[in-house]
Amino acid sequence: MKYIICLLFSGLMAAPLIDKAGAVASSAVSNQSLDITKDGAKLNQVPYQQTRNISPSPSIEEMKRRLAHEVSIQIANDIAYGLIIAHDKNQIRYGTRMYRKVQTAINLLRRGAGLNGASRRSGVPRSVLDQLMKWGQQRPGASLYHIE
Repeated sequence: MKYIICLLFSGLMAAPLIDKAGAVASSAVSNQSLDITKDGAKLNQVPYQQTRNISPSPSIEEMKRRLAHEVSIQIANDIAYGLIIAHDKNQIRYGTRMYRKVQTAINLLRRGAGLNGASRRSGVPRSVLDQLMKWGQQRPGASLYHIE
C-alpha cells in the first residue's frame, strides 16, 4: 500500500515537469513544421520519396543451392527409413558399427553434403546408401525424384 501511495505522489509531483517539457518540445516542433498564416496553421509540404521495400530476388546459384539442400534432406529421410527396413530384414542391426556409420551419413546429408560426399566421409559404401534409399522411397509420403 505504501508503494502505491509513493507512486501516486511521485506522479503528481512529476506531472507539472512533464507538461512543461512537453510544451517546450511541441513549440519547437510546431515552429519547424507549421507555417503560421492569418487563417490558422498550415502544414509545410514535405517532399515525398517512394521507398522500395522489395527484397532482391535470390540469385540462380542461391536457388540451386537451396534445391540441392532440400534434395539432400529428402535423401537423408529416405535412408533413415531404409535403415529401419534394413533392421527389420536383419541386414543392419541397431547399434552396430555400420548402423552408426549410416547415422553419420544421414547427419552429413541433413547438413547439406551430397550423397557421394556423405558416403566418402562416413565410410559407408555408396551401394549400401543406394539400397537403403531405394527401400526408404517405398514408404508412404515419400517424394518421387530421380537421383543418378
